[in-house]
Amino acid sequence: MDISSTAKISFNSVPEDNQALAAEIQALARDNGSKDPSETQLKSLLKRLYGRMCDFCGYRGKAATPDAKIIAAWESFFEPIKALAQVKPHGHMIAARMILYLASAFLNSSQLSRSLPMSNASFKPMALRCHFLIALDDTLLSYLAHIWSHGNKHETFSWVFTDYPVYSCRSNVCCADDFNPGGALHEQRTIDRFKAACVTRPSDLTPENGIRSRWEQSRPAEGRLDDIPEHPDLSRPAYVHTQCIASDGPARETYSYDVVDEDRGKTHWRGRLMLRRSRQFVLDARKMVKANLAKEGRRLAERALARSPLPVELQVEVLSYLEDIQEHPYLSKLDLAAVYKPFPETGKKCLECAIRGNKTADKMFKTTCPQKSVAIWSLPLRMFHTFHRNKQGGLSLCIHSDCNGHHHDASWSLGTTAVRLEDHLNGLLQGRCGPGVTLKSIGLGPLDPVRLPTVQEDSQRIERLFQSFSRRYEKKDMNDENLWIGISGLVDVMLHERVLLGLNPSGQTTTGINWMLGRTRQDEQRACLALKQGHS
Repeated sequence: MDISSTAKISFNSVPEDNQALAAEIQALARDNGSKDPSETQLKSLLKRLYGRMCDFCGYRGKAATPDAKIIAAWESFFEPIKALAQVKPHGHMIAARMILYLASAFLNSSQLSRSLPMSNASFKPMALRCHFLIALDDTLLSYLAHIWSHGNKHETFSWVFTDYPVYSCRSNVCCADDFNPGGALHEQRTIDRFKAACVTRPSDLTPENGIRSRWEQSRPAEGRLDDIPEHPDLSRPAYVHTQCIASDGPARETYSYDVVDEDRGKTHWRGRLMLRRSRQFVLDARKMVKANLAKEGRRLAERALARSPLPVELQVEVLSYLEDIQEHPYLSKLDLAAVYKPFPETGKKCLECAIRGNKTADKMFKTTCPQKSVAIWSLPLRMFHTFHRNKQGGLSLCIHSDCNGHHHDASWSLGTTAVRLEDHLNGLLQGRCGPGVTLKSIGLGPLDPVRLPTVQEDSQRIERLFQSFSRRYEKKDMNDENLWIGISGLVDVMLHERVLLGLNPSGQTTTGINWMLGRTRQDEQRACLALKQGHS
């Protein structure tokens, strides 16, 4: 069994095949109802879907094919995947894993140019790519949220951060399959990949079935380079000190591309994070699981001690050895599945605006149409900020939480002075979490003190909070979250479009922002400009 297929494939055939496959999956789900479907039949459908992703990932097509047609072919995979979510009882888990395979396939495909000219002509093709990346993220997020909300709040989603291979090897990488592509090793690796892709139960998400997190094997510090044998999955040339055998999958990957400035002869690297909100959802869920397990452990201990003959003093002493329950000051107050909403749709024709006239209220109604608005996801606040066009043709921040647009007057606009923005954000937090909750109380305010007296103390704080030299992702994830606000707090970062990392009598250290996520890079830039202009 090989990943490659002898069947013809094209940008026209892929949507047709996916539509037919979706119909078969829907029929399977409908015929079985709440009963478990036929394992053999379901695995056969998953095998076909996975094989088609592998084939399409390696398909180049014609260079003249429009980007929109290529993206449409990729989008057609959503149809059978959404049908899988209807399969009982683990359809959402199966569908989520197929989205991860689809993201990996798109990331490693070469049908779309990764080199774009630095001109307005690149806005539309890049927007097409970004919209598809957002669709991948939103779809995966919906399945993860469903699993979380319908479970016992103990799900850590360890299977999200695993390898999702959809191809043998890229042309510029040397791996085991290349050395013997027609032999037994290649055949076995292909069988293993298909086996992992066709898992249908959470209990089968095990290393034995190929579902494992990042796995690295390091050579000893002393001795010859061949002191340990090469692993058969080694994905780099042999003379290395560390063998990276599996990755954490597309949830931590970046879709990279180049912007070429032909006038100056320079090329600028750009990147869009893959599945960024889904990744954060999983990290947030893990924080909540840790607190939930601690609570459950304490309840069990208290129940057992209540039935024991131990005196109260000793019971209190026993309980003091239990780990303290450290709930997240913000996440503990949220319904995680409810706050992670999909990106609002934009760019479509609005029927309500079409029937409006040219009166002042009508003009404002059309100007603030949700199809023309810009939605920015705040990673630290886990909410959308909405920006509408103002009279000057730029953008202004809307004061409404979960804004639906179509305002009748200009009262929606927030003047973004520091005080007004902080009051606005605190108001949003209190609307979600209750009175008394502020940016400072949930850890998003400035540090105290912001300015340290010596360069050495400042450097030590920067290294502790923001510079991770650990290879453990838990530490890197913590540093990333610290970089949302720096040392000066979220309001300062939003208004000044930079993160303050250090401040001492000799100067300051800053870096770029990473608190926001828009549909496109242009949306993010326009939102940043709106916040800065309103503040200046």
